[in-house]
Order: sequence, then structure tokens, then C-alpha cells
Amino acid sequence: MAVAVILLSVVLQEPVAGLLPPDTPRWALFLAIAVPIVAAVAIGLSIAYPRVRVGADGALVVRARRVAPSEVVGIRRSVSSGGNAGYLVYTLETSNGGGIRVLVAGAPIRGLGIAELGVLREVIAASAIPVGADPSELERSFFAANLLASGRRIEADRRLVLRELDGLRGAPHRSDAEPAVSEQVAVPPMSASPSADATLQDDREAERQLSGAAGTRIFRRVALGLFALACLAAAVLLIVLVVMESLGTDFGAADEDPLTATMSFAILAALLTGILWAIAADLDDARRRALSREWLAAAPAEQLARGLPTPFHAAWMRAPGGRMAGLALLVLGMVALLAVIGGPVALAGSYAAPAVGIVATMVGVVLGGVALWLWFARRRAYARRVEWLLEIAGPRVREGDEPLAG
Repeated sequence: MAVAVILLSVVLQEPVAGLLPPDTPRWALFLAIAVPIVAAVAIGLSIAYPRVRVGADGALVVRARRVAPSEVVGIRRSVSSGGNAGYLVYTLETSNGGGIRVLVAGAPIRGLGIAELGVLREVIAASAIPVGADPSELERSFFAANLLASGRRIEADRRLVLRELDGLRGAPHRSDAEPAVSEQVAVPPMSASPSADATLQDDREAERQLSGAAGTRIFRRVALGLFALACLAAAVLLIVLVVMESLGTDFGAADEDPLTATMSFAILAALLTGILWAIAADLDDARRRALSREWLAAAPAEQLARGLPTPFHAAWMRAPGGRMAGLALLVLGMVALLAVIGGPVALAGSYAAPAVGIVATMVGVVLGGVALWLWFARRRAYARRVEWLLEIAGPRVREGDEPLAG
């Protein structure tokens, strides 16, 4: 959030400066932008996630409203992830149609502690949340939500939630979510689990297939190394320039000062090697997906029943289009944002003809709409890909199903 606040403060400096006295210092201008943003985020979080207390009788107390565990009749969970942030949220549904949102786990904004997770577990165990009649379908939705991490709320049952809370607490799972005798549900018999030795053999064979096509993987590693070196060189050079400038050195334009030109070339090299790595990684993933398709086409029925080997999974765990499509969407969104902000600024500051500002604003709005449409279309395609992976991976997909655990 700190990075977002700094970026917004930099972007909004010019229009906000026009509303303040000309002699306003830069630090005051920064605070005039940053403080309202931070306050809005804090107020929004307090509204979205109100404080929940548990009374002596086990009832939940939310904004002076008491909710007995028996009034909690449903639960939906959502997993969201992006950048360095990830969150697991439960929405407890009450018998009167209300809902209570609980931030269970997350980073950088922390969720519940170990003791609080234990209290939540006891509330869920004593609730009227039903145990689903179709465990396989609920588990499929559970795994899909963990893989997609899109923030979409999906229905869960008491058994799955208690298992997840025990995993987050690092405690052995207690199977106290089974339905009572009067509410026993018909659970279809589970097929015998595949042989561990055969599954391991499938994985080893998949690793051999991937190692036989090592060209794209070597290219990917070399490109990543070049990208890391270019970033390191640019960072070291930037530190040197900052220190020199603090000691009184004045730098000219890139075409006049060798150090400035070197810094420009270092940034360009980091950008180009980053794009090269993204292309190499996408090519490597495409090669792995092609090999997995060949495996599916040639595998006998007993191997297909064991599921797609684990080494093939990672290449399918990325949205269609790969890293380059994500980069293109990011560039398109940034261009749209700059046009939407730059148009009104050009109009207010008389930097260009009024028609230029109006056209720039309209172009920014259109590009922003296109970027959003493409982003949602990509997310839908990724959801379909995950559903397909869950179908063909079989029992193997159950490994690592606890999001944000540990």
C-alpha cells in the first residue's frame, strides 16, 4: 500500500498543486495527497471488516449486535492474491440474511492469531453450517478458489472450513464436523487411492520428458540471469548517482553527461532483458504444456486415472497469454491512466488546445475500458483452464490445498 500511496502522490502532485498556494512546500503537498488516501483506506477496512468479539456465552458481538452460533447457517470463503499480498476471508451468513466478514489470514494486513483462530474454530463447530451433500464438488470449488485466488466468494461447508482452520493453526484436524445421525448425508464411496509407487513413477517419467527438452529451460535461465545482472547494475549505478548528487555533483542530460547516459542505458538494458526473460519463460511454459498434451494423448487409462503428473502442473498455473500478455495489459492500463489524468491537467493548465485535452481524456477512458474488458476476459479464460486442470490432475491436485498456511 505504501508504494501505491507514493505513486498516487507523485501522479497527483501537479493537479493538486494547482489548488494550493504556489509557495506550498513539497512535503506538505505530499501529505495533502497521502493523508486522505491512507484515511480512506483505513475507514474502508474498518467498514468492510468490523471488529468481532465473542461473548461469554459464545455469541458473536458485531457493532452491538449479538449473533448466536446457532444463527450462523452458511459460510462463504474467498482467496485473493496479487503481487506481495494475499488474503483469506470468511463471510458468515446468518439466519436473518445478514453477513459477517472475517479476515482470517493475510499479508501484509494480518488476519487472526493462533488463539483467535481457535475461537473462530469453536464458533464454526457450534454453528448450524451444514455439511455438504456433495463433498467432491465442494472440494473441487475449494481447490479452484485456492488456485485462482480471484477474490470470488464460494460456498463451503463446515467440514472443509474446520479442516482449513486446523491447518492454519498447525493443529491436528479433529473430525467433529461430521453430521449427526439424524442428518447423515449419502456420500458416494471413494475409489481406491492410486498406488503411491505408480504415481511417483509417473512423476519421474514426466521429469525425464521435460529434461529431454531442455533448450527452452536453458534459454529461460540465461535470460533470467541477464535480467538480474542488469537490474543489479542499474541499482548500483543509481545509488552512486544519488550519493554523488548529494555531495554536490550536478548531472546534465543524457546526451551531455556520460554518467547520465550510462544510467539510461542500464535502465534500458534491464527493461529489454526483462522482456527477453518473459518471452523465454512463456516459450518454456508453452513447451511444457505441449509435452503434457502429448502425455495425455499417449497415456493408458490407468495412468489417466492417476491424474496428470505433478511436473506438468506449473505450466498450466498461469493465465492464458503468459507474462507478455500481462505486461501488455499493464502498459495499456498505464497509458489509459496517464491519458485520463493528463487530459484534465492539460485543460486546467492551458498546456495545449482544449480539443487536445478533451481527446486525450476520451482516449484514456476508451483504453481503460478496453484494458478492463481484456483483463476480465483473461481471468475467465484462466478460470476455465484451472477447471480443466482440476479435472485431469485428479487426486494429485489435493497436495498443498491450504492457502496462506504457515
